Amino acid sequence: MFVRKKHIQVILFSSVIIAVAFVSALVGYNLYIQWKKDSFALKYRNSVYKLTAELFREDIFISNVCVKAGDNDLFRGLPLVVGSLKNNSGKTVTSVLLEVSFVEPRGAVIYKDWFHPLGEQHFGSLTLLPEMKRTRNVLLPGEGISFSQGLRNCPREVIEQLSGETGSAGPDAENRIKMVCS
Repeated sequence: MFVRKKHIQVILFSSVIIAVAFVSALVGYNLYIQWKKDSFALKYRNSVYKLTAELFREDIFISNVCVKAGDNDLFRGLPLVVGSLKNNSGKTVTSVLLEVSFVEPRGAVIYKDWFHPLGEQHFGSLTLLPEMKRTRNVLLPGEGISFSQGLRNCPREVIEQLSGETGSAGPDAENRIKMVCS
């Protein structure tokens, strides 16, 4: 029995399709396995961070937190959260993540933001301000640090009410927005 030219073309074409399907399946499987490893590593790292945060929560004190408008030329009018941290533990703290929320009296969250006061960088990103160097501070035992962080996309009425520009006393005082920092 001999093989015709048409049969060779069908054999080669179907072999190529099978080979491409097999290679695609191997590549997809390897990508999936790598994604699962990365996902597990991220979940593990986040759980360690949360556990560490719970352990140090009572030893890191946040104080003098308030909202101000930026006053230098570059950040004029940008709402800033200003405050200070103090490490009352016996260990050096290398990373802190603060959550700032603005809450209505009914309990609804209007705005929420997270930032690192020990920071990778203050104000903006590397793409906007490439000349700024990345810095990272640490909190030694018993040491304190001041922080200032810009609030992106925060509603203007929230900032006006918290900074006291619309009045702070009177019958409307119980309807004011509260800032919660943790």
